[in-house]
Amino acid sequence: MSDALLSKLQREDIFVCAQCGYCVKWCPIYDRLGWESTSPRGKIFLLKRMLEKNGSNLFTSNSRIASEFVQRLFDCTTCGRCTEKCHLELDLLDLWVKLRELAVRQGLAPDSVGLMEKTLIGPKNVFGMDSQSRRDWATYTGAEVKVQDQANIVYFVGCVTSYAGRSQGIAQAITAILNHIGENWSLMAEEWCCGHPLDVSGATQGYREIADHNVEAIEKMGARMVVSGCPGCCLAFREEYPRVLGRKLNFEVVHFTQLLDRYISEGKLRVPKLHAAVTYHDPCELARLGGVVDQPRRVLGSFVEKIIEPEESGTMGRCCGSGGLLKATNSAISSDLAEKRLAMLNRTGADVITSACPSCDQSLVEVSSKFPDSKRVQDLAELVASQMGLV
Repeated sequence: MSDALLSKLQREDIFVCAQCGYCVKWCPIYDRLGWESTSPRGKIFLLKRMLEKNGSNLFTSNSRIASEFVQRLFDCTTCGRCTEKCHLELDLLDLWVKLRELAVRQGLAPDSVGLMEKTLIGPKNVFGMDSQSRRDWATYTGAEVKVQDQANIVYFVGCVTSYAGRSQGIAQAITAILNHIGENWSLMAEEWCCGHPLDVSGATQGYREIADHNVEAIEKMGARMVVSGCPGCCLAFREEYPRVLGRKLNFEVVHFTQLLDRYISEGKLRVPKLHAAVTYHDPCELARLGGVVDQPRRVLGSFVEKIIEPEESGTMGRCCGSGGLLKATNSAISSDLAEKRLAMLNRTGADVITSACPSCDQSLVEVSSKFPDSKRVQDLAELVASQMGLV
């Protein structure tokens, strides 16, 4: 298998890299390990070595270098800060993902990637749970849900929010707000995983089937909008599906914070004042990769007494360690990154820590026991719904 998956521009970009190091200090993995080979610049250096030795066949020219490089490739949160900071505007994130796909096809990816792929392709969720139990969250939380043949809005719940107990309150909150507004909305009769974990891991073989299923089902319902509380699901629909299917989708894709922002600006939603200081953690896939930065802050600003910005926020927000399949490939590093981020959020002195991603919420909560004085972590949708007395 050659490096044909890489475009001509990507192969050129590898040698265009000036090794300046502007990306290095922004890489959360380098910050944690301190090894040059884990930094974006270090990975580019290893790539150059491999291409110089055997131009068309990556990973075969030097098995030692290739083995180290593949490990570094998957010890990555795919947070995109390296791309954001690259002075030459190289799309490093897309390069890492394409190289992961090449590693998967050559059988060099970590075993956990293959396990994830098998788990997802079978029952169509990342947890390997019975697909028939995908809507059990509604029973557990007492949420009033709708499953209709036709609807204006489809709420795409996502795997984490559907199956992870800590996150099911997010789905309850979102459905409660949609009901409060009086929207004509529905769940899908048969929701499959969005497939984003396949794309980001490089195990893309079964992705088109998933994209086909989800898009066809939603378009058949006549929906004008798909809303999700999961940034990864939003990226899948908005950016990955059009690429995989080769066409535009017949509906708008929005994250729930964007919809909340619209409701508030249009006067459809008024949230009672919360007399507390709140800090907001930007999910990488929502802010940096999705461009949703101002909307969550406007939502908070409409009802929160005080917003305290943490260190490294907005488009340069610090990754919590839950992205890029890192929890599966290197759970220890993932946990360390979550601890570092939670420490930053706690240092703000805020009364409440909020975010807008079920995976981020979960990662921060999982390490909160290591901080005796840590404040509660709550998703923004849950914060709004609870303040309104809807949950």
